[in-house]
Amino acid sequence: MSSHTASKPPSQWISKAIGLPLGAFKHASTEPLVTGGLLYILTRAPPHIRDHLLRPFHNNLLSKNGVARIASLITILKFLTTIGVLIRINRGLNRLALNNWRFGRLGAPFLFGDTKTELVLITGGSSGFGYEMVKGFSKTSRVVVLDISLFPNELARLPDVHFYRCDVTDTPAVESLCAEIKKAHGNPSVLINNAGIGIGKTVLETSNEECETLFKINLISHFVLIRQFLPGMLQMKKGHIVTIASMASFFAAPGLLDYCCSKVGALYLSDGIRAECLSRYPGGEGICTTSVHPSWHSTGILKGAEKTLNEQGIFPDPPSKVSDLVIEQVLKARSGRIHVPLSEEGKAGIRNWPVWAQDLSMGHVFARKGRFEFGRDEKSMLQ
Repeated sequence: MSSHTASKPPSQWISKAIGLPLGAFKHASTEPLVTGGLLYILTRAPPHIRDHLLRPFHNNLLSKNGVARIASLITILKFLTTIGVLIRINRGLNRLALNNWRFGRLGAPFLFGDTKTELVLITGGSSGFGYEMVKGFSKTSRVVVLDISLFPNELARLPDVHFYRCDVTDTPAVESLCAEIKKAHGNPSVLINNAGIGIGKTVLETSNEECETLFKINLISHFVLIRQFLPGMLQMKKGHIVTIASMASFFAAPGLLDYCCSKVGALYLSDGIRAECLSRYPGGEGICTTSVHPSWHSTGILKGAEKTLNEQGIFPDPPSKVSDLVIEQVLKARSGRIHVPLSEEGKAGIRNWPVWAQDLSMGHVFARKGRFEFGRDEKSMLQ
């Protein structure tokens, strides 16, 4: 279900009406161009420009102790500008490091386009993010899809798209199929580990079999496929390994612990493969790695909980919001870490917060009544 296919309830419009100005203020307060510009006007601009800016406030905010209040504002702007600049520098250095400490990339060039030289392998391509990525990549490359679910007819009709029905929890079968794919199509230059499931129950409510299946799909299959295709990428001196993780990589959410653990494992695998390519494998400098961390999006994982999410003011975005960014990342041959939406990036550091602050932010204590939690009741169970 996608909330974008039907008329939006009033609660969503109210939520957006409140959220937009708050979001704009938050962005402006840490944007050096905004805070630095205001600081310049208040301290260095010609007097007539400064007076013109402050005139609307002379009869209210600045009617008493105006000089002192302007001095306080200047101090605040200096602080915010410094913080904003540091955030920009930190973000830039992180992106440079994630891109193998290079502004471009070494190795052989990717040849996306009408010739369809490149081969992209996508797991879980029959629905959700994978469905959209198959459509997008089919325009510039050959595509191989692995999925246990049936392949939609509209995707099967696309040129240079090849589907293999496969259970990625069956490692020997996956290894055999990979040999077949390499023989028929060559070694993929892009591997997108997208297949994933969620259970949405507490640890004590989840069976060992369910938990094992989840880890095999969400994490172990990544190791298996990387072992199968990374050697060929190193030989070609080009490759891109995309890991579809989650914002759950940064949280330990009750009712979703197995999923969160699998996604933090996927994040560490992506980071670790990047490190091994940088330091251990000849030709590894030509291998791109990207981890993708979506928040709420309308995919099969949320099936069964959509109505309850909507009642809580959570309206998942369409999967194309994620797939479009992945396609852009791959076509531009960039490594990195993608948070979707970008506004979620700040939450990735929650593990560095004090434990008491984590508990409060996650609602483990003093929780709001009626707050959505996976596995809390039948309405929040996943199908």
